[in-house]
Amino acid sequence: MNDNGSKFYYSRLTDGEKNLYDRICEALLRFEPALSLHAGMGKAFTVDTGKIMTAVLFDNPVFFYLNRHRVIVKQTPMYIQLIFQYDYTKEEAEQLWAEVERKVDLFIKKRIKPDMSPLAKQLSVHNFLYSIHTAEEPFDSDCFSVVGAFLRDRCVCEGFAKAYKLLCDRLGIASIVVVGEALHENGRREPHSWNITRIKGVTAHTDAAWDSRFGGAAYDYFNLCDADIAADHCFDTELYPKCVPNKINYFYKNGLIARDEDELRKIIADRADEPYYSVKLLFPFSKERLDEFSFGIGMLRYNAAQNIIGFIKAMIE
Repeated sequence: MNDNGSKFYYSRLTDGEKNLYDRICEALLRFEPALSLHAGMGKAFTVDTGKIMTAVLFDNPVFFYLNRHRVIVKQTPMYIQLIFQYDYTKEEAEQLWAEVERKVDLFIKKRIKPDMSPLAKQLSVHNFLYSIHTAEEPFDSDCFSVVGAFLRDRCVCEGFAKAYKLLCDRLGIASIVVVGEALHENGRREPHSWNITRIKGVTAHTDAAWDSRFGGAAYDYFNLCDADIAADHCFDTELYPKCVPNKINYFYKNGLIARDEDELRKIIADRADEPYYSVKLLFPFSKERLDEFSFGIGMLRYNAAQNIIGFIKAMIE
């Protein structure tokens, strides 16, 4: 089993923490029941094992089989012991990983062409994840992993983010799983995960899980800058790479920006024959105003936090 992808969290560790990270990865790959580290004669040390375990698990989607909620840590000034519990046997995990890799290979074979640009490949990854359903409670451990995303067809945001990272890793696109919070319209906050991706030196946020809620044609969270994603996402801005306004955002890239009502009406007229599209508005708007514009027969949605309108034309038989 292997998972050669970008290791952002590893890059943020000290040399001593990197050593423990590497030791943990080696132990997990061998399905060892425990890992013990000793400081040595006359030396004392403390380590933030929670930080390092988070780095291991979010850098490496391959470790889906570790029960992260049942890792036992025993720590004294002279030694650290980590006791692991696994959701699958070694044989079961290897079989599941082989199935995941087959799904990834099939995706690349069907959807990725040799002459595609990195941005086009990223868009294909994003669109592929539309087919995954958002899991509902009660959640099992697979919902948080690539197994839930690729093999169970149901996962939560963390599963989406890890699946997105795994696909990007295979395509040579640097991607990070971001750990933060989602901010809902009713003021509720909850833990949430999404991705930061680097395309030809441009770094941007993408939340495939939230776009999947809207179905096809939703690109509300595709390549956003820090200011835009902060409208309904909260994260440690000091930890993650800065994401400034860019030209790989879906709406800017495709001319779907309306600076005023006249520009919105022009986009609607120009796209009258298209089955679906979304528009980013740069002027004040509200859901109640949707009827003022001639979108035609179909389904409309309005994302207030991002100030985006989405339209899907009705299929007439």
